[in-house]
Amino acid sequence: MLPRAYSHYSGTHAQYDFGFAGNGGNVRSGTTTPTLPSRPHPKPRFNFKFPCWGQRRRNSRDQRKNKKKRRWLCCILLALIVIIILIIVLILTLGRGGAKDDPPTQSAPEASPRPTSDGPTQGSQWLTISGFPPIPTGVSTIARPDPITQKTGCVKPSTMWSCALPKEEHDSISPNDPNQPNFKVEILFQNATARDLGTGSFAPSPPAPNLEDLAFIGNTTDQNVEPFEGEETPFFITLLSPRKETPSRVVRRQEDEEPTSTSNDFNIVTLIPPPSVVVGGVAAPAELLPLPESQPLRLYNRGEPEEHYGFYTYFDRSIFMKNINIRNDTENDFAAIPADQDGGSTIEGAQVRCTWAQTRFLVQIWTNSGDTMPLLGAPSDSSSTPKPTSTFVPSSADAPTANDFDQPGSFPYPVTITLDRHGGDLRSKMLYCYGMDNRSKIIRDLRKFYIETRDFGGELVNPAGGPFSFGDEIPVAIEDGGPGGIDGGNGGCSCQWANWRKSL
Repeated sequence: MLPRAYSHYSGTHAQYDFGFAGNGGNVRSGTTTPTLPSRPHPKPRFNFKFPCWGQRRRNSRDQRKNKKKRRWLCCILLALIVIIILIIVLILTLGRGGAKDDPPTQSAPEASPRPTSDGPTQGSQWLTISGFPPIPTGVSTIARPDPITQKTGCVKPSTMWSCALPKEEHDSISPNDPNQPNFKVEILFQNATARDLGTGSFAPSPPAPNLEDLAFIGNTTDQNVEPFEGEETPFFITLLSPRKETPSRVVRRQEDEEPTSTSNDFNIVTLIPPPSVVVGGVAAPAELLPLPESQPLRLYNRGEPEEHYGFYTYFDRSIFMKNINIRNDTENDFAAIPADQDGGSTIEGAQVRCTWAQTRFLVQIWTNSGDTMPLLGAPSDSSSTPKPTSTFVPSSADAPTANDFDQPGSFPYPVTITLDRHGGDLRSKMLYCYGMDNRSKIIRDLRKFYIETRDFGGELVNPAGGPFSFGDEIPVAIEDGGPGGIDGGNGGCSCQWANWRKSL
């Protein structure tokens, strides 16, 4: 039996017999010989075009690359724009500081050379920065200012607080009176670019007070308007010595050199700081005024008649006294004698060296006073607020602003300089004295606290009790429930000088 083969198409069946070799195959059934028509190829239900899909992937990658390129180009373009803007701002800023022609916002006078590290022979020049009153940068002087306040009643004897220079310095300020010290100031500018990059920064010495202290004293003592702490500026000020000779080098004894304490002097040894001495244990020179460095100037009372640049810092004020005997206090020790007047005793005649720790030194530069504060020596009808168009730099090289000590000096603005006992550090603020021998050496185991009446003639805000109240301390910091500082308000000993007079 031979197998059958079936073919199916269009519903018709045909049967075939397949013979062996030599025999043909016969059709068993059907009268016609069927033919196999060509079948049409069925159309694919889904038309996948793989080459096209690959092309799409390549196109997608190209698009992503193009987008990435466009982003990079945008970033580079933006960076170039920023760099160009910074260069333009820097050129304009430096141009205002060094140009002799008028700046866009304020007109400026002809400028003298900027101060250099070689120091006190250079003059000063106007600098106008957008958003701040014009300011004289460089080195200038405040000469023979008037003492407008001298309050000495907070202590006995009253000569322990003096508004006159130490006797050793009287000759250096002649023909000034002993209570008319000269001042030499240097004002520098730090641009924003250097500040942002952390280069050319100024380190204040001593450190500037914190913002809480600035706000507390600015509100309660200096009577500023808000913000009481003032506004930050790009200006820094340093006080230079007006004398030609170099001050003596002061060193502070180490704690391990302190004498062994006993039960009788334990509190004194632990609370009174080591004495200030020079080489050989000789008492350091008396100091009426400090020489702070790189103090940040702040702008207070913007737009008001009392608008001013200002700063303050704390220092240890010292004076020599003859009529005080630490070994044996008597009523005579509280009497003022001529040897202690006008700046205290000479170092050769002194029995003690007294220190007013944490004394405040305040400088105020009045920038909007109009004609209410004419400078000393100026005509009565002159304005006390100089214009940047008015040249204050001497035209002669023989009279540089840095060495001009003819009243009122070369500084063009009215200035008030104050010493008082407001503010300070709670634990460090005190009045103490060290004994001295006949060779002017400090006697280290002779020391004593003295009492000062810090509210003398006034009323304090958050008064501190002094070194004897450390067991019952008042809150100071705001986070501790305090107002931010101590001894605000008014009163106590003070000195104040001005290079201006009140207009009539």
